Amino acid sequence: MATVEPRVNIALDYATLSMIKQIAHQTKQSVSKICADLIKRQIEHDEDAYYIGLINQMGDIDQKPRISAQEMQRRLDELQD
Repeated sequence: MATVEPRVNIALDYATLSMIKQIAHQTKQSVSKICADLIKRQIEHDEDAYYIGLINQMGDIDQKPRISAQEMQRRLDELQD
C-alpha cells in the first residue's frame, strides 16, 4: 500500500522482530504501525523523564522566595534589552 509518510529502515534482532510480529498479529495491525507506536511512546517517555528531572532540580517551590509581578516584568524587560 502506498503512503505519503516518510519511511525508515531499521535492523532488528530475531527475538525483537518475532515479538513485534506477534503483537502485530494479536492487534491486527501492521509491523510498521507497531514499530511507529513503540517509537512514539519512547519519545513521550523520554520527554516526561526530562521534564520530571527539571522539576526535581527546581526543588520545592513552596520553599523558594517569591517575587512580585512587577519584579518579574522588570527582569523580563532586562532580558530583552
